[in-house]
Amino acid sequence: MAGIDPLLHPDSTLKGLLSRAWASLRTPPVPDYSAPPKPEPRDMWLRQLDRVRDTLEQARTVIAMDGWTTGGWFTVRRPDGGTRLCTTTEAFSLRQPGSEVVNGCLVGTLVRLADDPDRVPTVRDVWGCVDELYEAMHERMGHTSLPGGQVQSIGERRARLRCLTAWNDAPGRTREHVLDLLDRAISRTIVAACTA
Repeated sequence: MAGIDPLLHPDSTLKGLLSRAWASLRTPPVPDYSAPPKPEPRDMWLRQLDRVRDTLEQARTVIAMDGWTTGGWFTVRRPDGGTRLCTTTEAFSLRQPGSEVVNGCLVGTLVRLADDPDRVPTVRDVWGCVDELYEAMHERMGHTSLPGGQVQSIGERRARLRCLTAWNDAPGRTREHVLDLLDRAISRTIVAACTA
């Protein structure tokens, strides 16, 4: 066997040493710190629609578990152990989590979800819920409604909020009616996402 040329053999000590030295002298690639690409408007709309659906589902869970009230935003415990409707002045201080609220109306439940720092929903999500609930209310009454995921002006949303409050407080309203309305609104968001 003839001797192996150490400069030509890939496993040679000298060549391996030189390649390792060359690799250590190279500058490592610079990480890309640029902002990620902005999502498409359709993707942003679908994300918001998903957040609205999630908020509606949370409201449904809260009402199904804790109960529901009519005639006021919240009910609170009396000293004798019973419950009473809170006043309008009290309602603003009871929005925060941890207050002594026994249960709330449809709108009150949504407001508490938005004000709870331990939950994901925001005020924007709750306004989206108002839009979907209003349209679901119209569907429930047999009227034509707008497609899901439509965003209304703030003035229109305030009018819709008043309509939902009046619907919640109508004589004969039951928790089953409210849960049905929430189910319809949740279905609207699912259908809107599927047809987008």
